Amino acid sequence: MNRNSQIINERYDALMFAKSPESARKAARELVRVLLGDEALNRPLEEALRECCRRLRPSIDPREQARFESEFVELGIWPNTAHQVAA
Repeated sequence: MNRNSQIINERYDALMFAKSPESARKAARELVRVLLGDEALNRPLEEALRECCRRLRPSIDPREQARFESEFVELGIWPNTAHQVAA
């Protein structure tokens, strides 16, 4: 595994296993930066996470891809999702 792949995997794992909203957002931003580059940090986090998902977990089925992207975004922005569900 090359160094770049290892870094992406580390950031992805940090996102998957985040234990707090802050650590989830930090891991999401770091994954976006590593995968898409520094300029991607200027985009909304949700949009950047969807692009990351398209690169990391592409699907031929558009409905399945939309589900994958939504789940991925939820990982990085789960505090907002929890707040909306509670409301």
